[in-house]
Amino acid sequence: MERRKFIKKCGTVGLSCMIGQSILTSCSSVVYAPHTVANNQIIVRKLDFPFEPNYVLIKDERLPAPIYLCRLSGENYVALLMECTHKGCEVQPFADQLHCPCHGSEFANTGKVLEGPAEEDLKKFQVTTDAKNIFIS
Repeated sequence: MERRKFIKKCGTVGLSCMIGQSILTSCSSVVYAPHTVANNQIIVRKLDFPFEPNYVLIKDERLPAPIYLCRLSGENYVALLMECTHKGCEVQPFADQLHCPCHGSEFANTGKVLEGPAEEDLKKFQVTTDAKNIFIS
């Protein structure tokens, strides 16, 4: 291989690696919050809730899919089961929406259907707070 072609290929490979790494890094912003369970409630400490992004995911073995816990504003939170109401696929967070990778349904961060084929909103949990914790029941 000529020196010039070799240098060009090395530069292309290096640039591709840098672009790929930045794409993968931007995709890894999903945060799974540590939690406890007491009195049939999932408890997340407010200290474990990040400023950005404005949501966390919670895995609980008793549920068929994770919970999407989103801060809408100040002390106003919403907790949604990340299970599409169309065929039960696990929805994925994307910006301020949830997207079903199986059939394309889109949901607002409040659980409301934005685009079908799903016709029902995502399942919501009741959310309350105190000075230090967020309670999901």
